[in-house]
Amino acid sequence: MQVHRVVHLDDLHDSVPLRVVLDGQAICLTKIDGEPHAISDVCPHNGASLSEGVIRDGCVICPSHLWRFSFHDGEKQGSHDVRVQVYGTRLTAEQWVEVEVPERAPERSLREVLLAHARGEVLG
Repeated sequence: MQVHRVVHLDDLHDSVPLRVVLDGQAICLTKIDGEPHAISDVCPHNGASLSEGVIRDGCVICPSHLWRFSFHDGEKQGSHDVRVQVYGTRLTAEQWVEVEVPERAPERSLREVLLAHARGEVLG
């Protein structure tokens, strides 16, 4: 797990999305009721940037097709089987927001992908 210092809490505004890229992962960061929250910035439907959406009632509304994702659990409202990644956040004593980002698995080569497909493995 990598921890990244991102922004001072005073510079993060309630229900205003902020897009950051940490270790190659796009993250949508905001403050809800004074507390920082972070989810994946990529909508699973078509890859739209969630940070370009509107935040209401603890959820971000995708600007492409209006799906709503909770900042608390990443779940798409109305569908328990669709969700985005939720990232842990914490505050330092100086009120800096830090985001916990898991280390990314190394990408497979084309050869590895083709062999896995030939074996019937589910790629993810």
